[in-house]
Amino acid sequence: MSSSDPCHAQEQSGGTDQTQVDESASSSHAPVPAAAAQPPIETAPEDKSPGPVICGVCNINSFKYKCSRCYLPYCSVACNKTHQENHPPDIKLEPRPPPKPACDLISKTTRRDNPFQVLDDSEKLSWLFRKYPNLPQQLLDIHAASQPPPQDPSRQIPDSLNNGRSTRPQWSRDKGIQRGKAALRKARNRPGQEGEAIREYCTLISMLLNDDKEEESRLLLQQQVKQDDAQLIRQLMEEEQSHRK
Repeated sequence: MSSSDPCHAQEQSGGTDQTQVDESASSSHAPVPAAAAQPPIETAPEDKSPGPVICGVCNINSFKYKCSRCYLPYCSVACNKTHQENHPPDIKLEPRPPPKPACDLISKTTRRDNPFQVLDDSEKLSWLFRKYPNLPQQLLDIHAASQPPPQDPSRQIPDSLNNGRSTRPQWSRDKGIQRGKAALRKARNRPGQEGEAIREYCTLISMLLNDDKEEESRLLLQQQVKQDDAQLIRQLMEEEQSHRK
């Protein structure tokens, strides 16, 4: 068979075409390679730094100084002068008075029970009471001698059984003063510490009343004089001294 046979040539050309079709089909189903990962784009950081502080007076120039009272920024002497002229006044806080100590309240209550307790405010008299612990009771005994005697109902005779005459002892303020003077004189003349305590007390009272330099003690004693019981002791002492002269 000749190589130039048309049928053979047609078969060869047909085989060639089929091969090309198969290659093109296989190439269409081939996997496409993935695209390479792109690196992230780096951006420059934003500039967040604060800008220059502006003058709080003119609001134009940058500040150079600060007010020592309110720390307002200003740029020049002229702006500072304007600011000082319009500066609000400083708030002045008035100090609160200190609370009264609790000992003052306690001492006022104690003075109602013992009229001689007021003398404890004097440093010298307080020292005297510490030296003689029985001195307050001695003074109270002198005061009690000047008061009306207590009534005893068991020993009292009814006025109807005594022909209408009252058997109650007559008491007056003058009689009470006389009894108080006698009790004071007796207490001063007692031996030992009892008499010494009363004598020192009378001497100290007279000294405080006559000494102008002891202003504080004098005022305290004036407060004592306003009380009837303390005034009575002073009156007894003054009358006792007048009789001695």
